[in-house]
Amino acid sequence: MSKQLSPLQIIERALHKRVIHDPDYKAFREKTTRLTVLGLRLPVMAEIEEAGFSFYDESPDRILNVWDRIWRHATVHEVMSLPLFYYRRHKQDLNPASWKRMKGWIGRVENWEHADMLCALFSIFYERYPGLVEPTLRQWNRSKNPWKRRASIVSTIYYANKKRKAPSIKTVLSLIKPLLHDQDVYVQKGVGWQLREAYNLWPRKTLAFLEVHILELPATTFSYATEKLTQVDKRRLKQKRARHRALA
Repeated sequence: MSKQLSPLQIIERALHKRVIHDPDYKAFREKTTRLTVLGLRLPVMAEIEEAGFSFYDESPDRILNVWDRIWRHATVHEVMSLPLFYYRRHKQDLNPASWKRMKGWIGRVENWEHADMLCALFSIFYERYPGLVEPTLRQWNRSKNPWKRRASIVSTIYYANKKRKAPSIKTVLSLIKPLLHDQDVYVQKGVGWQLREAYNLWPRKTLAFLEVHILELPATTFSYATEKLTQVDKRRLKQKRARHRALA
């Protein structure tokens, strides 16, 4: 009698069957993660996930149990992407109980792609249950783990969208401010990204914040944060930074 395959093994087999010779893309992906990389492109992974697996017939709680085990034990980059694709399609299942389980997923994040896909889900949790989620974001904001620090801000506004309910700018900036001097490049990019998205929602207040802190921003953060500014404002802030460097 053949041994029954686990959901993790079934998913690994499904992904391996779709692998093609794409060395450049595989090499690009391998630079971003320490996980094993198959080299599958995002549309292929999304297609495999949407095609479904046998455990999709189970209840939402049991499905989460399976995805949780897969997330915690997978060693392949693409395998860890599949639960993120699944919950991107099943946002209705993101509830307080799933938050308590899925917030622990941040502990295995070690690359920007998984970080941002997970933060997209965290932003939905935060939008629906701010009182439940915000204490965790504030805890992550002070973490030694850079991916938790990044998540503490990126999960507040995952791209500005008028159809979604954003937190207050006071909350957003209170999480950004402690990370203005962060040395991790992905945190710096996250700070810049969030300042850019905040500017889309609250241009005057965000510009005022930039005016006060413009000399503190690393070059990476400044580049992201000022993408949407008017050319006049961006040039003025650049000149202010240049004058400061000249006097230093």
